[in-house]
Amino acid sequence: MEYNQIFYPARFAVGPDSLKEVAAFAEKEGLNRALLVTDKDLVSSSVMCAVRNVLDEAGIIYEIFCDVIPNPTEEIVDAAAAAYAKYHCEFIIAVGGGSPVDTAKAASLVAANGGSIRHYIGINKTVHPGVPVVAINTTAGTGAEVTRFFVLTDHENHTKSITIDDHCLVALAISDPCLMTSLPKEMTAATAMDAFTHAIEAYCAATANPFSDGLALKAIGLIYRALPKVMRNPGDLAARTDLCWAASLAGYAFSNSGLGMMHSIGFSIENFVGVPHGQAVGMVMPYVLEYNRKAVGDRIADIGLACGIKDYVTMGARTVGLLADFLYSLPIPTMKEAGLTVDQLPALAQMAMNDPTLGFNPAQPTIEEMTSVIEWAYCEDLR
Repeated sequence: MEYNQIFYPARFAVGPDSLKEVAAFAEKEGLNRALLVTDKDLVSSSVMCAVRNVLDEAGIIYEIFCDVIPNPTEEIVDAAAAAYAKYHCEFIIAVGGGSPVDTAKAASLVAANGGSIRHYIGINKTVHPGVPVVAINTTAGTGAEVTRFFVLTDHENHTKSITIDDHCLVALAISDPCLMTSLPKEMTAATAMDAFTHAIEAYCAATANPFSDGLALKAIGLIYRALPKVMRNPGDLAARTDLCWAASLAGYAFSNSGLGMMHSIGFSIENFVGVPHGQAVGMVMPYVLEYNRKAVGDRIADIGLACGIKDYVTMGARTVGLLADFLYSLPIPTMKEAGLTVDQLPALAQMAMNDPTLGFNPAQPTIEEMTSVIEWAYCEDLR
C-alpha cells in the first residue's frame, strides 16, 4: 500500500517582531555559539544590525560567514562547514533569502556527517541529522526555510543539483515582515512569484495530496491579494505578513508534493541568462498553466476560485488569462527582456526536459511540446 509522509520544521515563527524568537530558541536548547551565514550585501545592512542586536542582547556568541553568493556552490557550502568547525559553533543562523538558507542547510549536514557536501548530493544520503539551523528570512518567497530541499550550482558547467534530505530541515524558521519593508519592488515581486509558482505547481503536481492541496490553495489566494498591496505600499506590514505566511505555506506544499514544468524551464532559463529565480519561473507561469490544462483543468479551475473567479464553468481558461494579467502587472521581465534569443530556445527546451522537477508535472511533454510552450512564452502568445 502506498502512503505519504509529511515533513516540516520543528518550529516556525511569523509576524512582526518574530525575530526575537531566535533568543528564546537558543536559551531553550542551551545553544550559545552560532555561525551566521549570509552574503556580503546583507552583512552590513540594517537587517543584519537588527539580527545582531537580538543576539547581543541574548548574550549569544557568533562568528560571521558572509561568502554566500546567489546560486551557491559546493565549495561555498564546504567553506561554511569548515568555519563552523573552526569556531566550535553549536548551531547555524542563516540570514537572507534562499541562497544563505540553502547554504546553511547543506553546511549543517556536512558539520554533522563529515566529509564534503558532494558526498550527500542526491536523496537522503546522510546518516545523522544536520546541526541545528535557524533560518531568518529577509524575503518572502523561496520557502527554503521550511523545505527538505536545497539547490547547489556548478557555475562552470551551468548545471544545478537538487538534494532532498530529511536531515536538513531547519530547527526554527523565522519570517519577520519588519525585515522586508526596504526590499526593492523588483525583488519583492520576484520572490513572491517564486512562492506563487511553488503553490501552483504543488497543487497541480502528479504527487499532490490533501495536505499539500490545502496549503497550496491558501498560499495562492494570499499572494494574489497581498502582493498588489505591497507593490503599492511597501510598508504594509499586514500584507507583507500575508506574503510571509504564503511563502512558507507554499514551501510546505511543494516540499511534500513536488514542482513541475515551470521550474524545469525556470532553472534552465537561469543557466542561460542568470536572472533571479522568481523572475525565471514567473515569465513562463501562465504558458505552462495553459499546457497543463489538458491534464488538470479542474485543479486550474480551483486555482481560479482561490483568486476570486466565481464562474466555475469557464474558470479554467479564465484562470490562465487572469494569472497572465497578474504576471504582466509586476516588474518581471519577459524572456526577450531577460536577454534570451530565438536561437537559444531549442537548447533551453532540451535542458528543461532533463531537469528532475519535470517528473512531478501532471502532463509529461514531448520535446516538441516543451519547445512550443517555451516559444509561446517567448512570443507572449497564449493560444
